[in-house]
Amino acid sequence: MRLDEYASHDGTGLARLLAAGEVTPADLGRCLVEAVAKTNPALNAVIELYSDALEALPRAAGPAPFHGIPTLTKDFSIEAGRPASFGSRLAQGFRPETDAVYWRRLRQAGLANAGRTTSSEFRVAAATETLLYGATRNPWDTSRGVSGSSGGAAAAVAAGVVPFAQGGDGGGSIRNPASFCGLIGLKPSRGRITGSPGAVAPLMGLATGFLLTRSVRDTAALLDACHGPDAGDGYEIAPPDGTYLEAIAKRPKGLRVALCTRSWSGLPIDAEVLAATTAAAARLEALGHRVEEASPDFDYGAFLHAQKIIWAADAAAGMPAMAARMGRPLDESTLGPTVLAAYRHGLTLNAAQLIEALAVYDRVTRQIGRFMAGYDLMVTPTSTILPEPIGAFDPDRAGLDLDTVFDDLAPKETFTALFNATGQPAIS
Repeated sequence: MRLDEYASHDGTGLARLLAAGEVTPADLGRCLVEAVAKTNPALNAVIELYSDALEALPRAAGPAPFHGIPTLTKDFSIEAGRPASFGSRLAQGFRPETDAVYWRRLRQAGLANAGRTTSSEFRVAAATETLLYGATRNPWDTSRGVSGSSGGAAAAVAAGVVPFAQGGDGGGSIRNPASFCGLIGLKPSRGRITGSPGAVAPLMGLATGFLLTRSVRDTAALLDACHGPDAGDGYEIAPPDGTYLEAIAKRPKGLRVALCTRSWSGLPIDAEVLAATTAAAARLEALGHRVEEASPDFDYGAFLHAQKIIWAADAAAGMPAMAARMGRPLDESTLGPTVLAAYRHGLTLNAAQLIEALAVYDRVTRQIGRFMAGYDLMVTPTSTILPEPIGAFDPDRAGLDLDTVFDDLAPKETFTALFNATGQPAIS
């Protein structure tokens, strides 16, 4: 199989070639290695490949839907024994002792973890530029970035290195890199993807793992493979009626669509972004759905203040444990300025402030729920901006405090972070 042939297929297409015996998993592994060698010097998306995983690829396809397809995982705790540095010098050399349960399910569906991709440090910055690994660049224009935090995953998929790659989303970290790189990026509903064996709901319910893809059918098939609760989960939602692959084959009729182009943060929306958003709405209208301009009313300032508290509290709670585990200090020698600003602000907070912040999220969730009672879906921009030049939001520049960190996040999180708070599904 030639590299251009490999890169032209999504995961479903590769699975069909495997099932027909036209290619072998080893062929796919060879193409992945070639693709990394060809693209990574310019992109800096792949940290390393796992030679043992590539050598262990099966000789032929098996019964699982993606049997023998190698993929890549984010630089986080996904698979037991594999390095997980969280894009940080603090965690460099860390290896988790257990698999993420949803990743175990994906492995049972046939996926092989062949390596890891770059991430922004501890998922905080919306730019995949770290002191540990440097900047990850956009395959469409290497002078520009890929957003964050799942930036390496997005760059690798968009460059044809793999058909899909694992990522995570706590404020837009799947959707913004997908948007910047022209991919499909789903943040599933809270409770759809289990956080087991770790947090019942990662980042106090805001974060979830999943994958970035090049096709909706891959997104559906991967969700079919890995969704569902684990014992002890605090969030469980009803399973789908049938499979997601079956669902995408059924054309919905007469949907009520809210088109929202009012920037909740007040930041301007780039004209090209706005044009793409309204074009998507026009396409829905042409398909027979009812589209109207509408926006939920909520206090964005209060919402943003609560988000700062929740993220800072999470940093203050989590960083000391990692520092103790790795035997390293918590200072400028181990953390970049963005994460250090979040951590230090978290140390100034008290329990009452965290409870108050969570109460704001509860109130906003009710407001959005009442708004969505009148609609089947809402169409918004993903980011308010086009991919920015490398360094435009340098997460490691001097003088950052938490407000500056969130000012940097605002162009990308204006429309995305809300749905991490509400727990609703959102896709770019």
